[in-house]
Formats: sequence, structure tokens, C-alpha cells
Amino acid sequence: MSQKLSKSNLSHQLLMGFGISLATVGLTTLGLNFFLIQSKLEQELEQRAQSITQGVGFSTEGLIELGNRSIIKRVVQNYATLPTVVEVAIVTPNGQTLARSGDALQNPPYASIHPELTQVLEQVSQTGSETSLRTTIDGKPALVEILPFSSTLFGQANRRGMTIAILDVEELQQQAWKTFSTSTFTLLVGMSAILALMTVMIQRSILHPLQRLNKAVTDSQSIDHFVMPTGLPDNEIQFLAHTIQAAATRVEAYQQLEQEVAQRKQAEAALLASEAQLRQQAQDLEKAIQDLQQVQMQIIQSEKMSALGNLVAGVAHEINNPVGFLKGSLSNATEYIQDLLNHLHQYQQAYPSPSSNIQDHAEEIDLEFLAEDLPKLILSMKGATDRVGDISTSLRTFSRSDTEHPVQFNLYQGLDSTLLILKYRLKANELRPAIEVVRLYDKIPAITCFSGQLNQVFMNILANAIDALEESNQRQSYEYLKQHPNRITIKIGLTEDQQSVIVRIKDNGIGMTDDVKQKIFEHLFTTKGVGKGTGLGLAIARQVIVDKHHGTVNCVSSPGNGTEFIIEIPVQQAAYQVKAA
Repeated sequence: MSQKLSKSNLSHQLLMGFGISLATVGLTTLGLNFFLIQSKLEQELEQRAQSITQGVGFSTEGLIELGNRSIIKRVVQNYATLPTVVEVAIVTPNGQTLARSGDALQNPPYASIHPELTQVLEQVSQTGSETSLRTTIDGKPALVEILPFSSTLFGQANRRGMTIAILDVEELQQQAWKTFSTSTFTLLVGMSAILALMTVMIQRSILHPLQRLNKAVTDSQSIDHFVMPTGLPDNEIQFLAHTIQAAATRVEAYQQLEQEVAQRKQAEAALLASEAQLRQQAQDLEKAIQDLQQVQMQIIQSEKMSALGNLVAGVAHEINNPVGFLKGSLSNATEYIQDLLNHLHQYQQAYPSPSSNIQDHAEEIDLEFLAEDLPKLILSMKGATDRVGDISTSLRTFSRSDTEHPVQFNLYQGLDSTLLILKYRLKANELRPAIEVVRLYDKIPAITCFSGQLNQVFMNILANAIDALEESNQRQSYEYLKQHPNRITIKIGLTEDQQSVIVRIKDNGIGMTDDVKQKIFEHLFTTKGVGKGTGLGLAIARQVIVDKHHGTVNCVSSPGNGTEFIIEIPVQQAAYQVKAA
């Protein structure tokens, strides 16, 4: 039962596969054959229509000039007797029928015979272009061929007469279908014969030998006792039988190999588990290293800010004392000097003619210049002490130590104090003019932040901008830099929702490539030479902005177009209790 079912299934599968392939090829051939037949007959029909119109035009050209209508009528009738020809006609430029097959009337308007051709005839008569179109004549599909011609008989230079041939398309389709039916019947008969022949060959060459091989395998008690059947054909089936026999001799080796494979799989599973454990340990170690780097950055940042803050605060405090003394002393000195000058003026008025020694000494010390310049000198000294006081105030603002909670902070003061500290790097020197700083400050409220850390962020970014400008200046002359000055632009504003402050710091330096831009916030990454950069500045800046203030910092740069850092900080830090500065 199983043998018959197996044989039947294999036979059906082979025959079905071959039949589907044969049917696919046959249907494709039929479709292509029908398309070629149809195309060929349509081409013949169009050629026949063109030859009829050209023949009628050529045969009646002289007859039209002579006005011999009877012969023209006979020529038209002769061409109308050709196969598939429905009608042949000659029409004058004004639309009258000069001759028409099967028409006994005298010069009827051709448009009254075929109204559907009125527009086409008018167009051909005017343009003189040969036209072929498919339409329906008396409810049947037809091909209409219109050939324009000229004749002195008509006396119209801008319009032309026409030769018209109408051919039956339906007859063409019948011929195509008849030819296709004949080829289809022939193809089906051939396919049936091939399928029957293949059935016999499959039965004799494949199914019967497979049946004997199947019986030999079934009769064997185990694969070790397989007996090769006789009478197998010298093809793949015999090769299969030899393969089965060879497999029977190697079953024991395969069983031993299977046991070894199982043992190896167990060892491999243990190895994979060990690798997974090591991988997890490596990941834990990498995370610990990252955490250690973060802690290291925080320690460096804290120590750096603490040391810098203490140093700057101490310097500012030491400056304040002498500056305060100088400001007070200068006020008193101004009054004293003014009193002395007034007293001297009184002497000059009381003794307009002093002794020669006094007059010589006055000329020697240029008394008049001293009396005029000394108040100006005191005023300049007072301005200098005010400037030193502003510097001291900026230093105290920049070095403001952070608390455990964010405080209210004026962002303008932080940026201005940072620029004041960096002013010595912005000044002109023998290699370049001064670096311009453009401040575009919108009105913003005080923000809650860690002011000391934020000042350090501005310091790092502005210092990097100055470094980038100085690096770009190495390849430029002083005159070029004078015409194209270095510039740092600082913009401060609010976002559309008024919830965050945006600080944009842009330079017109050399810019950065995409590879460098992707790494600038990484720990210990720097593009500067040995001893010129630690690779911590921007990494710390990103940590302060993102982790500490819950903001964002992005960089926009490309080679030759400068660099812009865009910092966005929330106005209020909701995660902390805000204290006043």
C-alpha cells in the first residue's frame, strides 16, 4: 500500500511538474503566436489600405484633370473588389463625392454618407497630411486610410482633394482567430503526445527501479543488512543504491561520531557559558572604568574650580584693599592739589612781578603746563583705579564658589567676567590684530544654575575659540588679518516657549571635520599638541551642561566655515531647591 502510494505520488509529482512546464511554454508560445499573427495581419491591412489609396490616386490623377468621371468610377469600383475592402472613394476639397464604390448618386456630400469622418476630412483637406485611423462604420470596426492630393481642376491652393479607402477590421480578426485556432490545436496535440511519451519513460526509467530499491530497503531488518537489488539501471538510481550500501557500512562510525559530537556540544556549551561570564565581567569592568572617568572628571573639575576660585578670590581681595586706598587718597590729593593751585594763583595775582629766581624756576619746571596737566593726570589715575575695581569685581563674579543647590545668576555677568579674564588673549600683538568680540544680548531673566561651573564652561569654549583662531592665523599675513579680522560672536536669547536660555558662541576660524566633531566631547580627546591640551575641557563642559543643568550642548562646524557651540539651559532647575546668590 505504501509502495503504491509512494509510486503514485512521485509519478504525479513528476508528471505534474513536467505538465506545468509544458503548459507554461505552450501558453507562452500561443500568446506570442497570436500577438505575431495579429500584428502581421494588422500591418498587412495598413499596407493594403495605403497601397489602395496610393493606387487610386495614381490611376485617377490624369483622369481627374480630364474630367472623365466614368473611368474614375470604374477604377474605384475595381479597387473596391479587393479582399477586406468595404469602400473606396474620391472626395473633392469642398467635401463633394467625386467617385465612390457602389454609389449611383451624383456628387453627394461625403460627410452626409459618413458623418463620423467629417472633422477628420476637414483637417486632412487643410493640412495635407496622410491619415490612418480606426473607427466604427455601420456598427463594425474599420480601418480608414485618407490620402490627400492636389489638382489644378479644383482651383484651390490651400485645400486638397482626398482618396479614401475603408477596410473591414472584423474580417482581419476572424482570420487571425482562425490561424490561432489551427496553431492551438496543433500545439495541444503535440503536447499530449509528448506528455504520454514522458509518462512511459518515467515509469520505465525511474518509478520501477525506485520501487525495487524501496522493496530492498524495506525487506532489510536494519540498515546494516541492506542487500543491493539486481537489474537497476546505470544511472542516478544505481548511484543512490551504492550510496545506501556505503552508508550501511558506516552506521557504526556515525554513531560513535554522534557520541563525540554530543560530548563536544557539552564542552562547547560550558565554554560559551564561561565566555558569557567573562563578557559580562568585561562589561562590568568597562562600566566601572567609565564611572571612574566620570568621577575623575568631577574631582578634576571640583579641584580645578576650587583652586581657581580661591586664587582669583584672593587676588581680587588683595587688589581691593590698595585700590580702595588709592581711590580715597586720589580724592584727597585732588582737593589738595586744587587748593595749592588756587593758592599759587593768589600769589601770582598778588605779586605779578616775581623775582628773577622765581621766574627762572617757573620756566624751568614749566609751571603753566604743570598747573594745567596735573588735574588731568589725577583724573586719569582715578579712571585707572576704577578700571582695576571693575576687574576685581569681574574676578569675584567668575570665581564665585558653587553651593549644593543652584542659585539665581545673571548670565551676562558670567560671560562678561570670562571675557575680561581672557582679554589679554584678545588683544592685538605683533602677529595679528585684536580679536573682535560681538555681543548680541537679548533681554533674559536671571537663571538658576551652578554659576561657578557655568563660568568654567564659558571659559573652556571661549579659550578653544581663541586657540582655533590663532591656529588659522598661522597661514595668514598681518595685512590679510587686518582686512579679514578674527571674530567671536556671542548671542544670548530665549527659546520660543520662554523656558530655556540659548547661548551661541561662534568663531570664524578653520572649523572642524565630521570625524573631529563627533569626538570633541569624548574624555581625553584633544587635537592640540603635547602640553597644549588635556582633552578634559569640552568633556567637562558637556557634563556640566547635560548632567548638572539638564540642558543640551551641540556643535555646528565644517572645514573653513568656523565653529559654533549652541548651549541650551533651562531657566529653572526643577530638580533642586533654588537659593538666592
